[in-house]
Amino acid sequence: MTTPRILQEPAEGSRETVEHELARQSRRPRGESDSAPATLNDAKRLLGDTDERKIAEILAVQPTIWELEQAAIWHRGDGDVLGKAGRALSGKAARIFEILAADEEDEIRDR
Repeated sequence: MTTPRILQEPAEGSRETVEHELARQSRRPRGESDSAPATLNDAKRLLGDTDERKIAEILAVQPTIWELEQAAIWHRGDGDVLGKAGRALSGKAARIFEILAADEEDEIRDR
């Protein structure tokens, strides 16, 4: 019988996690699952408590799981790490980010 390994990884979304994920992604080519169309379950898993209207608008863009993941990382505020690595958002990922950030911009202007 083997002793279970206890993983001590940083909190999700931390700079260390993002850098680790970027390194992992650069070591492997994007696989089939990354290029598969994102589903409602994928959107709920990656975006958490996002409004159903926004999720519907995002899925209408027909993003891949990878594009949805990239937009979610930027929306959580970890985009600065990705930007420094030369991975600015573009295409569908950028559109998803715009959808997610739209109401937040309106709230800031209304203050």
